[in-house]
Amino acid sequence: MPPKSAGGLGGAASFTISDHSDSEANHQGEAMRFKTLLALSAVAMLAAACSRTESPVTYEMQPLVKGGSKFHGVHGLRFDNDDTLYAVSVIGQSRFKVNTKTGQVETVQGPPEGMADDLAIGPDGTFYWTAIEDGILYAQTPGGPIRKLWENQRGLNAISFTRDGKRLFVTLVFYGDALYEIDLTGAKPPRLVVDKPGGLNAFEIGDDGMIYGPLVFGHRIVKINPDTGAMTTVTDEVKDPGALKLDFKGSAFALNNDTELWKIDLKTGKAALFAKLPAGADNLDLDSHGNIFVSLSQTNSIVEVDAATAAIRYVVEPASLTSATGLSVQTQDGKDTVYLGDLFGGVKRIDGTGAIEKTPVNIFQPAHVSTTNDHLVAVGQVFGVIQLLDRKTFEVLGNWGKFDSPGDALEGPNGTVIVAETGSGRLLRVTGPEVADRQVLAENLQGPIGLAWAGADAVYVTESIGGRVTRIALADGAATPVAQGLAQPEGIAVDADGSLLVVEVGAKQIKRLNAQSGEATVIAANLPIGLSNGPSLYRSVAVSPSAIYFNSDVDNSVYKLVPKRP
Repeated sequence: MPPKSAGGLGGAASFTISDHSDSEANHQGEAMRFKTLLALSAVAMLAAACSRTESPVTYEMQPLVKGGSKFHGVHGLRFDNDDTLYAVSVIGQSRFKVNTKTGQVETVQGPPEGMADDLAIGPDGTFYWTAIEDGILYAQTPGGPIRKLWENQRGLNAISFTRDGKRLFVTLVFYGDALYEIDLTGAKPPRLVVDKPGGLNAFEIGDDGMIYGPLVFGHRIVKINPDTGAMTTVTDEVKDPGALKLDFKGSAFALNNDTELWKIDLKTGKAALFAKLPAGADNLDLDSHGNIFVSLSQTNSIVEVDAATAAIRYVVEPASLTSATGLSVQTQDGKDTVYLGDLFGGVKRIDGTGAIEKTPVNIFQPAHVSTTNDHLVAVGQVFGVIQLLDRKTFEVLGNWGKFDSPGDALEGPNGTVIVAETGSGRLLRVTGPEVADRQVLAENLQGPIGLAWAGADAVYVTESIGGRVTRIALADGAATPVAQGLAQPEGIAVDADGSLLVVEVGAKQIKRLNAQSGEATVIAANLPIGLSNGPSLYRSVAVSPSAIYFNSDVDNSVYKLVPKRP
């Protein structure tokens, strides 16, 4: 959707610096930018444009890249009895209705209850969906309230009914590994059918009552007896299966390697490539005519595969970005290059014209990125992985795992990496390859997530839950409050004059903070940010000599604020 602004919807929007202070803090530490970031002498241009001694500055908001999709990664698909297609998103935390003729997408259930990796529809029209990250199995009858059938089961994933609609089965994958049967009355707890089957992903139940599905970690297609749990191999020709659905004519269609659609004879196990797909194939379903519809998470799109000819057409066209997250900017010869974590699309490099180049960074769902003159740091929050890469060749120079929901990460001047570990409330210094090589610089922080250098020997950290910005010395972990009473601060950057730019997600605005006094002024309000809270939703900010950049999690876009004289 277009951003909201004081000037109305659509086009460029203007924002005015407020002339009032709304917070005070005593900060006696240094407020210089990290010394290596001061090498660009042209930075002084923006400092002059933003001077407090001159007239208030207005900012024109311009789109750098428009995402153009309601999806934030699209996963499970399911047709109802009327051949209406429904799709779901985990990060977007929403359930959608898709017009397969026009490609129009309508949000049926938004965040946070809409989070789903897969969905099933009962014979009475009741929707059931799996919030994999929140660990909740939801249900909603037509016109009724949303109910929680099962909670505290992170990893709830694939879900499907028997053909008569009387039995419902669900799996745990990635954060667990099991197959359960759900008691639809709620009188009994879920019944374990198979423990550790090998990652049973999107599956379906045949007319024979058997469960047919792919083992993501077992690298084969299997048949499971839902009463006994007995499991047999249908075929091992599909080596990297991700999802499976039946045509109820004796065949199954399975995704393989996220770029292939295979057809499998269920009696003989013979498998053959049916269609080559665009990258990012995630899930699928068949309409009443046997045509196959596939979700492509890497491009926020859906394709139809003709059951007779295997011809492919886009139902929902690809989007330029899937779910825009953390960003960083580098300037060379007066030209900006933005590096962006695009959750399902990888790390993207965007030039000043908005042209996008996908980099070869191979990290699962990059939620945060930071850069230096030579290197790039990418953070995969969901699986707790951080990589240090050469910014030109993208060679991996360091690879660390087992972080507890890491937020931002910065490379230090001596090769160490500073990490805001959101899940544990700690600030860490990584000095080696092992978990034991991590020094706790500060702890008991309330949702630490965004980082920026406060000179060479300290960092600023945003505490999203605590509502404050804190300066932490790297030598002894001494914490000095900079500003408090903020509404969910996340992204943070240091401007040329030493002031701080902070994304205040709860207020949908960007503030400028005086690093010594904590005095705050709003520089841009009513921004298209704050879709929801949850995994890998990070609202970031970066500054160059000519512009301030931020990502929109609402419309999957990147915008820039350009200072403009009134």
